[in-house]
Amino acid sequence: MDSYRLSLAWSRIYPNGSGEVNQAAIDHYNKVIDDVLSLGLIPMVTLWTQDHPQVLEDLYGGALNDQFITDFVQYADTCFEAFGDRVKYWVTFDEPNDWAGLAYSTIQNPPGRCTPNVIGQMAMNYGACSDGDSGTEPYIVGHNLLLAHAGAVDVYRSKYQATQNGSIGYALWFRWIEPLTNTSADIAAAKRANDFLMGWFLDPIFYGKYPDSMQELVGSRLPSFTAEQIAQLNGSLDFIGLNIQTALYGFETDFYVTQNKTCYYLDWRTDVTGYRDGIAIGEGTNNDFAVPWCIRSAVDYIKEYYNNFPMFITQTGIAYTFNSSEDTLNDEARVKYFETYYTELLAAIRDGANVKGVYAWSLLDGFEYNLGLGIRAGIFYVDDEYNRYPRKSALWFKEMLSSNTTVVDTLQLN
Repeated sequence: MDSYRLSLAWSRIYPNGSGEVNQAAIDHYNKVIDDVLSLGLIPMVTLWTQDHPQVLEDLYGGALNDQFITDFVQYADTCFEAFGDRVKYWVTFDEPNDWAGLAYSTIQNPPGRCTPNVIGQMAMNYGACSDGDSGTEPYIVGHNLLLAHAGAVDVYRSKYQATQNGSIGYALWFRWIEPLTNTSADIAAAKRANDFLMGWFLDPIFYGKYPDSMQELVGSRLPSFTAEQIAQLNGSLDFIGLNIQTALYGFETDFYVTQNKTCYYLDWRTDVTGYRDGIAIGEGTNNDFAVPWCIRSAVDYIKEYYNNFPMFITQTGIAYTFNSSEDTLNDEARVKYFETYYTELLAAIRDGANVKGVYAWSLLDGFEYNLGLGIRAGIFYVDDEYNRYPRKSALWFKEMLSSNTTVVDTLQLN
């Protein structure tokens, strides 16, 4: 591998959210970045992964307040100045489109604000939140995240890019939604799902407005941009990062026939399922399926709707329930996942998809968000004493990335 993707912690660099910089954090990340470079790896650095300082929530409600924009831009500026001489790829936000919905329409992600007991996609109860409004807050937060991104990009381009020669983008969660049937209703429902997930964060940058479907279905609950904000958003990406793992089927559903509580996920008018005629969309369980063709569908979508803008696959991989160290090392299913996904990705690239690189999820087992140590995503197993052991998938990568081996050759090894 020739690149390493890592995230910085805003709360380490600014323990109070803003104000005084913690020099110990700057020193720490300087050592990390220098270590990455010393190994011949190109760092891609993310500024935010759903982890801004709690103090900002306490002071003014976090991303619900436009003060968040100012504070994020200051934090980004500090990072560009401290690390930008060596970092050539910046990601402002990781999966902001996923977080805005999950954190402000469900109880799953902090701060867990939502209208209580909304029943949504897959008949899921989104939680008994104590505060929040699922019909307005996700859109306010998404709006502020977009403006924070644009502000950070403006600072980078005006102060640093000319001398540091880097590029900047963000990484979006892209769960591909395939029409359940070939009816016009389900085709439209799948397109709406992509509008609400991807167009929400891409259309303002590429087209100066939110998707037409969002404007029509959300109406006055959707914030609007000023002319100055549209100008700042315009072109505020050097690349699009795509986190692509899986897919579901989508079909037309009007949730508001039976509910009168507005909610971001209900606004899609699209329900989802992992099954068509009783057959799963891919291998797996709990609606986290391995669907190799979804990675090609996703990059082809960017190719078609966003003029084949430069893309990085900033995350693709799969996690499995952890049983034992013996079982976990022989991860045949993960090898198959990477083999089949990369084969589809190669086909898309050969057909002209403008993909510049791909990052595997993940190098090491981690303490996974919401699920702790119950699942493992690493190509290296990490035990309770933090020792690291290569899984079969790590050995597969070593073979696949060697100079005399191709993905096709590696497919034949197994």
